[in-house]
Amino acid sequence: MPDRTIRETRILAEDEIIDISATQVPVSSEVPHGVRYSFNYRVRTSEGWRTLIRFDNAHVIKGHSKRDHKHMFENDVQEIEFSSPKELINELMRLIEHNRRKIDEIKRR
Repeated sequence: MPDRTIRETRILAEDEIIDISATQVPVSSEVPHGVRYSFNYRVRTSEGWRTLIRFDNAHVIKGHSKRDHKHMFENDVQEIEFSSPKELINELMRLIEHNRRKIDEIKRR
């Protein structure tokens, strides 16, 4: 299988970025949809860059049955259904907008 990897950094503002990584892999029991991915939203605080929201399937989370999950703020982990990379990025953008007040507060710290 040829390497089908996307790596991109999207700059939303001078203190907000999204790191995108997606690789097409063979379908397996570990990756039934054939995409290994990580979408990482980070902000810059007075202490440096900090991840606030991340979608990925890089590892199994203790107490969860699925690999696909999102990490929210203080590492609140929730299982998710994989639809497509595009839909997950759209969901990430919705979460950023929905949590704008909290994000701005964290950035001021």
